[in-house]
Amino acid sequence: MNIFIRKSEDRSKPNRRDFLLQTGCASMGITSLVNTLAQLKLTGAAAAQSAGDDYKALVCLFLNGGNDSNNLLIPAAGSTARTDYQSGRGVLAVSDASFNYTPGNNNGYFNESTGTITLDPVTSRLTPTNATVGGTSQFDPLSRPGYTNGSMALHPGAYPLKTLFEKSELSFFANIGTLVGTQNITRANFNTLPASTKPPQLFSHSDQQTQWQSSLPDRPFSSGWGGRVADIVASMNSGDLGVNVSIAGANSFLIGGKEQPYFMSSSGAVTALTGFSGGSPSTSYGGALRNAALRPDFVNLSAPGANKYSPAAALNGGSDPLSGTNYVNSSAGWRFRALEQIMAASHNSLFDNEYAETPKSARNTEGLVGTALSQTASPNPTLDAHWSNWFPGGFGQTDLSNQLKVVARLIAGRSLLSNKRQIFFVQVGGYDTHTSQIPSTAVNQGHYSLVNNLSRSIRAFRDAMVSLGMWNNVMLFTASDFNRTFTPNKNDATGGSDHAWGGHSLVCGGAVKGRQILGQFPDLTVNGGIDCTGNRGRWIPTTAVDQKVALISKWFGVPESRLTEVVPNFLRFMPDLSTTTLQQRNLDFINFG
Repeated sequence: MNIFIRKSEDRSKPNRRDFLLQTGCASMGITSLVNTLAQLKLTGAAAAQSAGDDYKALVCLFLNGGNDSNNLLIPAAGSTARTDYQSGRGVLAVSDASFNYTPGNNNGYFNESTGTITLDPVTSRLTPTNATVGGTSQFDPLSRPGYTNGSMALHPGAYPLKTLFEKSELSFFANIGTLVGTQNITRANFNTLPASTKPPQLFSHSDQQTQWQSSLPDRPFSSGWGGRVADIVASMNSGDLGVNVSIAGANSFLIGGKEQPYFMSSSGAVTALTGFSGGSPSTSYGGALRNAALRPDFVNLSAPGANKYSPAAALNGGSDPLSGTNYVNSSAGWRFRALEQIMAASHNSLFDNEYAETPKSARNTEGLVGTALSQTASPNPTLDAHWSNWFPGGFGQTDLSNQLKVVARLIAGRSLLSNKRQIFFVQVGGYDTHTSQIPSTAVNQGHYSLVNNLSRSIRAFRDAMVSLGMWNNVMLFTASDFNRTFTPNKNDATGGSDHAWGGHSLVCGGAVKGRQILGQFPDLTVNGGIDCTGNRGRWIPTTAVDQKVALISKWFGVPESRLTEVVPNFLRFMPDLSTTTLQQRNLDFINFG
């Protein structure tokens, strides 16, 4: 069953919300995992669903631990930026001869065809379409030579992302991070500015994760920006499943004021009440319900809605008193009827009513989600092929790729969910690379493995969305705690990087104006430029998370008049979302039409 999570500022002080959460969790202790669905399968019915509907999905892919994005976007050879890169990165620099890229080792590059791909990680450059902004190269933050069009490349493990970039379906945000926005922060004033002008606990994992996911660094946490978006668009949905679904456990991003997340696992499992399975065919509730695909209507007991049944349906005479109801005339059916009637009961106490909402919501949602997922049960070569294409041979599929499979399955079964808006949260760990960041020989280790897994998983998900005709309706973006120090913490093979600030992220989807490097690529001068303090290479962000959030929220359906409910601070960073303003700030990356 689904558990609703709500953070409070001080758990040592009892409050009503925590009481309801704890007692609600206790009431669901009778459940266990019994309905694990198999791998991805696409049926003809799911594939035939119209791509022209008003459905939209956001996918937040969080890189837990702080991604060293200095090695995601890499200055190419022959530029001043490359000289700065090699000088500052030391043992962390990606060199021309670092990796073996041939498909034969099951760890290198793959695309839809066979054969070796000849690709140099440094000189195989990106070719952005927005080479200049206002007559000045976007890679030239301080009019320094060398930051010119074609001087950027991607990490060698990110070849699948490069293909999307060149297809104009993916763009990168350069040097984005948490900012308060009340004061322009520079290296010169960083140490003298009041604490209130800077995000608190800048290099703390938990604090920066929360600030990225709330987009409110200057306020105590109360909700995530994904949750606030969900509160606004929830009225567009008519299904029992809420807007927000997490495939990766509890997080701050999806917590809303009214909308709360539904939690699933990367196996696509949903949890049903135990003790009621069986029947023919053997399904969850098959021993208790005549039609296990129907869900109880706990509100309209006398006139249940479509695809629902009433727990209060009257008994009949004869040998089967439960005939005419959805309950089987068995011990399981009688027990399940009694349980669901208890759930449907109203109470004088607000505490009791709130307590009962948790099991009622969980019962309805798991049945609904289970039915939607059943449309894509394994095996199905049509959709599975997209993952096997990008995870061939000995390179096994990962937890991240499986999380994105679950998202794809729910999008494939969207008509059964009856929702027009869905927000998904997926997450992958391992990015806290303090040691052995660069593998000596094997490409399936260290940061290379992380980038390779990320790139393959995103490309497989994209290909699945294209096959469903839904890529124009989906937007995926990455986020992370922070970037990492440009300089290494050791000068040998065990060296890694430490916690920093501004870094690079990506956004992709059919509505994305791809092939751009957005914002402003940082000056890579250690102990100078925008290195906020000291000599470790901690870049002061030049684009705020709020700006990215405002634009994504607008695409998702939040009216411009309500954007300040999602990101109250974004007007501190730009006056509006007009095309002129976005172009001036090099943030014009979404087709809103």
